[in-house]
Amino acid sequence: MSSENEEIQLIEEAKKGDLAAFEKLILSYEKMIYNYCLRMTNSREDAEDLTQEVFIRLYKSLKRFRGRSKFSTYVYRIAHNICIDHYRKSKVGIIFLSQPKNSEDDREMDLPAGEPSPEETALQKEQQELLLQCIAQLKPNYRTIIVLREIQERSYEEIAEILNMPLGTVKSHLSRARTALREAVRPLLKGGDGHAL
Repeated sequence: MSSENEEIQLIEEAKKGDLAAFEKLILSYEKMIYNYCLRMTNSREDAEDLTQEVFIRLYKSLKRFRGRSKFSTYVYRIAHNICIDHYRKSKVGIIFLSQPKNSEDDREMDLPAGEPSPEETALQKEQQELLLQCIAQLKPNYRTIIVLREIQERSYEEIAEILNMPLGTVKSHLSRARTALREAVRPLLKGGDGHAL
């Protein structure tokens, strides 16, 4: 049985109230959703709470899932709505592209292998800090698109479904977000050492 067929079967069983089937679904998506929430809040505590809230809301709404979109899209849409609600309540919304310091969380996104030189490490850190300053200025929807596309590598089509917006709007938002980042980065680079991102 393919993993897709297995997921469909688990969804049907979970809809009928099978908690073991629902727990298997959670295990499939917990790491991705936790990472998404962590990128949107930069708080492990908030990410834990929001991830739990996502799966509680998923359980309550599962019977309404009709399979018109991929299940992952459905789960991400719930996560997006919860993170945006959290942002509006807290007005804190900086996305960190770098790993949180002292990361020992095994659910954290795996980093590419390879040992950069001390100079490369310093440059990467400098560039990440610069990006963080600039990303903090973006609208929440722009941030979401950048996280989904650049960090979690979702397709344009899936992002359009998650955000419930036309494909062209997703592409234009991503383009505007990148332009806004370039505009924000440019004056900072002039004041620095001129390293390009």
